[in-house]
Amino acid sequence: MAFQAAVLPNTAASAQTPPPEHPRPDRYAAIVIDAGTGATLFERDGDQQLRPASTTKVMTAYLTFQALRDGRLTLDQELDVSSYAAGMPRTNLAMIGPVTYTDRKTGRKRTVQRQKIQTITVENALKGMLVHSANDAAVVLAEAIAGDVESFAGLMNRTAQNIGMASTNFVNPNGLPDDGQYTTVRDMARLSAAVIRDFPEYYGFFNTLRFTFNGVTYKNYNNMLGSYPGTDGLKTGWISSSGYNLTASATRDGHRVIGVVFGARTPVERKKDMTELFDYGLEIMAKSPPAVLLPEDPQNSIDTGDDPEEAPGFIGRNGDDLLIGKGFKLPDPDDNRSGFHIKSAPRKQEPPENPPRMLAIRTPAIRDENPHKPKYT
Repeated sequence: MAFQAAVLPNTAASAQTPPPEHPRPDRYAAIVIDAGTGATLFERDGDQQLRPASTTKVMTAYLTFQALRDGRLTLDQELDVSSYAAGMPRTNLAMIGPVTYTDRKTGRKRTVQRQKIQTITVENALKGMLVHSANDAAVVLAEAIAGDVESFAGLMNRTAQNIGMASTNFVNPNGLPDDGQYTTVRDMARLSAAVIRDFPEYYGFFNTLRFTFNGVTYKNYNNMLGSYPGTDGLKTGWISSSGYNLTASATRDGHRVIGVVFGARTPVERKKDMTELFDYGLEIMAKSPPAVLLPEDPQNSIDTGDDPEEAPGFIGRNGDDLLIGKGFKLPDPDDNRSGFHIKSAPRKQEPPENPPRMLAIRTPAIRDENPHKPKYT
């Protein structure tokens, strides 16, 4: 089924918010959409191309779910772990680790790094990738599906085009730094909606709170789970060039929204921003009449507590105020100046009293405070 757009006002574009008083990071963007229709409820720089970091793994999961449904993979299937996959930098499942042995000639003990994990099930690879954001697990899945990372990236990009991700390019399955890997918060919201719509039987993987592998228990980095009522997935991300990213979904009273935040300065700020997006989007949907869907485009079909993140020492200024944009309100549904019109709206759509605060003003971009021991999620 094609990704449809609802005939609703683009609130981010038409809201009467004042211009920022201070510069904000170039890499910051946010959006909240109606998951069912794709209607944008609020956005800031929704089409700015940014680094997805480990939100990339949502696409890797999408293609894995597709392979499971098609019978090309099974959850209990053992997958070979290549030395390339095992050597992925953190965050990972420690498939390579220290091994101590006694040198026969000298009698001295030596410690070397060797691959310890040779195989992993599809289920464990999925959980490792989506709970612990394991970069090695993502490569294992990519190699199992397409043979190698390069071929898998081509599959990712073809699927992205089918979904309607017009401003996205993938180079690898895990989001590790690469200048050729980019997306937008709008495209990431579309991908997240496609996962929920196309693979409801596997979507629960994004809601797994803990996962144990090889004697180690890992905790989900998405700290919206269990803290914001109705949140049921999706994925965090961080690299030094992206800041703290998150795509997430929540439901309330039969409505589902998807929010995406890219470029937050800290996990705390990211959670705060997503909470405000959810509050705002769900309240708008509760007060709005049903959206009028556009006809399907035949050319746009689909084939088918605490969060330390993973960068100790990567500290932002948690005390910085997030300034509220004064005077924000949705446009009159009967006002066509914005180029949008709700055909069936019998009344105005009134916004909540407090629109998302992070969409007004930001401080300059952060610096990477832990450049020597990077960990990517």
